[in-house]
Amino acid sequence: MTRIQKIILIVLAVVDLVVIGVMAVLVFTSMQALPNVTPLPLPTTEIAAATREVIPTWTPTATSTPAGTPLPLPTRTPRPTRTPFPTASPSPTATPAPVELENPEFDMLMTNRIPGWQWDAFINYRPGETYDPHNSYAEPMFMAADDPLRRISGSTLKIETIRWLKFRAWVYQPITVTPGSTVYFRVKANAFSSIDTLVLRAGVNPYGEGCNRARWGEVDINQDDGIVTITSPRVVVPEPGRITVCLFAEPNYPDVSNAAFFDQAELIVAPPP
Repeated sequence: MTRIQKIILIVLAVVDLVVIGVMAVLVFTSMQALPNVTPLPLPTTEIAAATREVIPTWTPTATSTPAGTPLPLPTRTPRPTRTPFPTASPSPTATPAPVELENPEFDMLMTNRIPGWQWDAFINYRPGETYDPHNSYAEPMFMAADDPLRRISGSTLKIETIRWLKFRAWVYQPITVTPGSTVYFRVKANAFSSIDTLVLRAGVNPYGEGCNRARWGEVDINQDDGIVTITSPRVVVPEPGRITVCLFAEPNYPDVSNAAFFDQAELIVAPPP
């Protein structure tokens, strides 16, 4: 260590001593200046109270929640009473009833004359022409039945032709009924054939006059079958209400004698509902 360093250290030590001494003097002086204060003892009760004092815990006061205003109950709407479906009243069924024809009993007959009725025939043979037994049709004859065994009721229409020949004949009557009516036609019939049978028909043409479009009821009979009733199908009458009731007769074979018999024709009509 050099001399200078030693001097510095000595100076610093001296300064420290001076500072410490000054501080000691100041402390001592201040202590002399303060008055003597004797602390008072706390009362025993206050000490006990201070010992027992507990900081209160805050408990929130429960506030009652006001009850909500109840919603009004919905007004009960009465359920509509189910209206039952009306009971369908069946339409009254029209009562079929006979409609009067002109001369339905075939009275006052004369040869080829039928009061109240018209007739037509398929004719392809005249006496003296070439004869084909199965396909030759002679002109028919219309008259009153002369055999009491073949009469049906009083005067009865008889249709026949020349022996060993066939005939094909229609007897008809136009009539007007209410459009929309349901109709059918019926007639009593009999037949005679020396060998075979005859085809007899009763029909209604709902579309006007003539028998070309007639709806037929049919029998195939001879004298052994007795009196039968032939009934046409039921048909609804269209506008304008003009219809034709028809009879038809034709032998199945050109026998010695063939004859058809008709009586008591009747048209039954049920008016529109």
